[in-house]
Amino acid sequence: MTKNMLAAVAVIFVLGNLCRLGLPWWTITPFAAIAIFLLPQRSGFMAFLAGLIAGALAWGATALLADNANGGVLSAKVGELFQGIGRGGVLGVTTLIGALLGAFGALTGQMAIEMTKTPKKNYYAKRKRNGRL
Repeated sequence: MTKNMLAAVAVIFVLGNLCRLGLPWWTITPFAAIAIFLLPQRSGFMAFLAGLIAGALAWGATALLADNANGGVLSAKVGELFQGIGRGGVLGVTTLIGALLGAFGALTGQMAIEMTKTPKKNYYAKRKRNGRL
């Protein structure tokens, strides 16, 4: 991982934890997009990976803290609703949802960067313009 990717993961993680302070659950997605727009990555995959890691850490930590606060009672009850997947399954699904939200938000930020760039004039375009193609 590069320094820029680690910085993006840290920013997304910190901003994603603001969700615990009363913001809606989906706010990690625009936070990830803004973070990647400000800290661009080398490729869309690297941005996706940064958002995936940060989203998984933020939502997994939040779910684990909430689960430990009530002794695992709530996650066990929710697991029973979903055909008995258990406490760990509920935490895993919650982490996966957060990871995907962060990843797609970060990918959106990277695509926004690529959309705002001016296209480079390449050899093919020059040949086509000169009628040699």
